[in-house]
Amino acid sequence: MSDLRIKEPSLRSFLSRSVTTEEKNRARRLHDRSIVIDTCGALPMGRNGRFEDSIHSLRAGGVNCIGMTLSAEEHDTKSAMDQIKFWNKAILDNSTELVNVRSADEIRQAHSDGRIAIYYMFQNGKPFADDPGNVELFRDMGVISSAVTYNHRNFLGDGCMEPENSGISMTGKAMIREMNRVGMLVDLSHAGKRTQYTAAEYSVSPPYFSHNNCYSVIPNRRNAEDETMRIVAEKGGNMNAMPLELGETDHPTVADMVDHVMHMIEIMGPEHVGFAMDYPKGRSSVYETAFIDDDGFLNIQYDGTLHVKHLDWSGGGVLRRPPWYLYAEGVDTYIGLPNLTLEMVARGLDDTVISGVLGGNFLSLLERVVG
Repeated sequence: MSDLRIKEPSLRSFLSRSVTTEEKNRARRLHDRSIVIDTCGALPMGRNGRFEDSIHSLRAGGVNCIGMTLSAEEHDTKSAMDQIKFWNKAILDNSTELVNVRSADEIRQAHSDGRIAIYYMFQNGKPFADDPGNVELFRDMGVISSAVTYNHRNFLGDGCMEPENSGISMTGKAMIREMNRVGMLVDLSHAGKRTQYTAAEYSVSPPYFSHNNCYSVIPNRRNAEDETMRIVAEKGGNMNAMPLELGETDHPTVADMVDHVMHMIEIMGPEHVGFAMDYPKGRSSVYETAFIDDDGFLNIQYDGTLHVKHLDWSGGGVLRRPPWYLYAEGVDTYIGLPNLTLEMVARGLDDTVISGVLGGNFLSLLERVVG
C-alpha cells in the first residue's frame, strides 16, 4: 500500500469544486490500485548526492514509473552517453528501490516487486546528430523514446520557438523511419506546430506527446493544436497533460491542468490521454541557484552533473517570478499527485478512464510500439 495523501485545500481551493468524503476515499483507492506513470518525470539528487528524498516523494505520491529525461537542448551524442552511464550507476546503486525498464512487462514486474520503474527518454533528437544509425545505438542502450526537437531547430525539424515554423526535415523523416523500425516512441513535445503535424503524419508507428497541453485551451507556442492531436489519436498515440503552460494566471491549479485533460478526452478519446509532471530533475537547490543573466537567459542546474541549462522563454506560463517554473497548485510536488486523481473524480470521470489517464493508456502505447 502506497503512502498516499490527499492534500487538503488551504485558503484557496485548487479543486474545481468541493468534494465529499466518499469521493476522497474513492480517489484514494483508485490511485492506489492504478499503475501510475509520469511520462516526463524527475528524480532529483539531494545535496548529499543521494536520492532518498526523491524516492520518498515518489512513493508518497503513489508513482510507480517515470520517464527519465537524459537529453534536452544541451546534450550532444557523447554527453547523452555520459548521462546513460550516470543514471545506469545511480539506479544500480539504489536497486532495492529503483529499476531501469525497457518494456511494458518490465514496468508491470517492477510494480509487482514494489520498485519504481525508470525508462530513458530524450527530449531532443540532437544526440542522433545527422546519423540515423545512432537511433539503434541509443535504443540498444535503453532509450525508448525521443522527441524530434527541443524548442529550437536541429537536423530533424523546427522547435516551437522557431519563427519560420518549418516542418519535419528529410533527415527527420529518416530518423522517424529508424525509430519506427527499432521500436522507439516518436515524441512531438517541444516541436513547432508544423513539425508536430508533419512528424505525426509521417510516423507509421503511433506518435505521442510525452508532456504537452492544448492550444485550444491556452494558445501559445508550446501547446498542441487540435488537428495534430486528432492525427495522433487516429494513429493510436496519446498525449500527456502537464501542470505547466496553463496560462497567464499567477495561481494555476490542478483544476486548470484537468481542463486540458478534459479537452484531450473530447478531441482524442479517453484511451489516448495521460499525464506528465515535468518537474526539474536537478538538485534540490535548483531554484536557489537559478538566475537570469545579462542577456535575459535563465541559468539553472539541470541535473546531477555540471551541465547548465540556458533558456530564453518569452511565452506565458513560465519565468514570471521564482520559482521559475510555475507549477499548478495541488500538484506542485509528487506528494500532491493524488490530487490529480481527486480532481478527475470531481469532474465525473469513471474509474476506467481515470486509471487509463494515470498510466494504463501509456502502458498500452508502450506495449504496442516498444514491447
